[in-house]
Amino acid sequence: MKRNSVPTIILLIVSYLAAGILLGAVCGWFLHQEFINVITLLLLSILFIGFTDVTNLIMFPIAKRTMEKGLRANNFGKTTTLFSNGTHRIKSMLCIDEETGRVAYTSALNPFKFQMAEAKELSKVRSGYERAPLGGTRYVFFEFYHGNNRFRIPMLATARLVYFVESRQVREAIAAGENFGNLILRFNPKGRLTADKLNNREMPFIKIGIPATICAGVSIFVTVVAMCSEFYISSFEGWKDDLLNNGKFAFVTVFIALALAVTGLILGIKGLKQAAADGPVRGLGFSKAATVMSSITIAVLLLTFALFIFV
Repeated sequence: MKRNSVPTIILLIVSYLAAGILLGAVCGWFLHQEFINVITLLLLSILFIGFTDVTNLIMFPIAKRTMEKGLRANNFGKTTTLFSNGTHRIKSMLCIDEETGRVAYTSALNPFKFQMAEAKELSKVRSGYERAPLGGTRYVFFEFYHGNNRFRIPMLATARLVYFVESRQVREAIAAGENFGNLILRFNPKGRLTADKLNNREMPFIKIGIPATICAGVSIFVTVVAMCSEFYISSFEGWKDDLLNNGKFAFVTVFIALALAVTGLILGIKGLKQAAADGPVRGLGFSKAATVMSSITIAVLLLTFALFIFV
């Protein structure tokens, strides 16, 4: 099973870019501004800053319909469904057939494919939470592995609000994950993540994803600076008469952002390959995040730079 579909992510990126540019151009036409204007940059920023929420709004209803059709087509009997629940998190859902132990999965980033596995194929099943300052938590999850792919379902995730571990919200979130996990363990009693495995004896940490994520994160910041400089420079008449000198700052920032994004992408891909070779590991999320962020940044960077030069 796969959490994300690369073609879907590319389609979303292209669609958001096209929507932002088109709406910005229409607004610019009514306001008698240039094709690429401040409204375009504002719309693109909103779309990509809110990428997760916009994607959930558009794609998760499709994922739910895919799940419903798949359950009927594969003759699922009595099922229990688990929905993810978290702020600024890609939505996903799990269903398990309580009679056969078949598990189905769909997500907002892979909404067109009904994915199914047997409970006996799953491992390292557990519910847990990440500690926040003062002993509380902002993140409760349910997770399992299918092969080398970890599937972590947020049961409670907040941006700033911290809950006490003993609070009703946290206890209910953990219990919901444990109830679903117990259904899996009925068909796979050895699938639980035990303490010895949790303490890294069977789960090495892939470190390369950390610098990859840092490079990807910094590249996003530099890309924003580059886009702002492109808009500022293009607001002057005749700036293309001396393209190299007038656009020098934009060229430099674009080069730096591109170098950082490409570095993050290369390191992220290396981390994914290392994880595929080594088996189940910790830290794989850093490599995946770096790969996605770098890919999006490169696409946005190249498109806006092409518009800056040629439009």
